[in-house]
Amino acid sequence: MIFENEMDIINAFLDANTYDEKYNIIRLNPDLMTDKVIDTLAAAMDTVISDGPIDRRYEDLKGIILTNRKFEVIR
Repeated sequence: MIFENEMDIINAFLDANTYDEKYNIIRLNPDLMTDKVIDTLAAAMDTVISDGPIDRRYEDLKGIILTNRKFEVIR
């Protein structure tokens, strides 16, 4: 799932059914991770990523997704 622009990655993230899918979307597209994308994806999960260097914010977002994945229950 390699995407070409920010809107494609945001739409795919919002359409993803599991945290595994969400994680893979951002893991495979690090070049598209801008402050705007990170803020949008975090808001979609009802969380906030603190301001700072983009690399740290990207790692924080991945960490939140991995944490949520541990508690995900698929029905």
